[in-house]
Amino acid sequence: PPRSTQSRSSAASDVYKRQMETTIKRDKSGLGKLFPKYITTFSHGDKFILCAKKKAGNKTSNYAISMAPNEFDKKSKNFVGKLRSNFLGTEYNIYDNGKNPKTTFHIEEVREQLGVVKYESNLFGQRGPRKMTVLIPDIQPDGERFNWKPLNQKEGILEAFKLEKTTGVLNYFNKPPIWNDQCEAFVLNFNGRVEKLSLIHISEPTRQAEISYAVFCLKKK
Repeated sequence: PPRSTQSRSSAASDVYKRQMETTIKRDKSGLGKLFPKYITTFSHGDKFILCAKKKAGNKTSNYAISMAPNEFDKKSKNFVGKLRSNFLGTEYNIYDNGKNPKTTFHIEEVREQLGVVKYESNLFGQRGPRKMTVLIPDIQPDGERFNWKPLNQKEGILEAFKLEKTTGVLNYFNKPPIWNDQCEAFVLNFNGRVEKLSLIHISEPTRQAEISYAVFCLKKK
């Protein structure tokens, strides 16, 4: 293959080798039922990494992300970004701690878009678990990620993906489960890689009953 392709593949491979297994826990204590906090730790050792907390006073779901357990103010040095959904809760955008382009005239201060999670609309779960697409910046030949700084709603990772402009974007999607009549649930074969079901932290119902579980995996498209 061309050298540029080899360089890009090598850079991406080096990044993937540094992957870590993490665990996300939901804290609903106190006012956590209204404004839950999600804590990310290393799966081995339970060492704290970062956490996110739902912010009050927003028309859509809006989470502040911090590297400290209880510091969610934008002025805090531990504030690293936010996650924001659309009104229907089908699209989630992840940004760093930069400024909204409406509040600054300096491009270097504008927030960077770090990813998008998009759910296929599926009212009442009639078509089974929703299809989920994850979009993140691609890795450049020099090992740095592509820099996405949308200045309006017509720009950004999701808009580029919708227009099939895939340069600078990595696209992942969840492997669809299959309905099993015997156990009356959607099942997914992990080929021995998963020993127990994950409690719902991503709201993907795979069982048509009162208790829902998140069972999914991502693979490159």
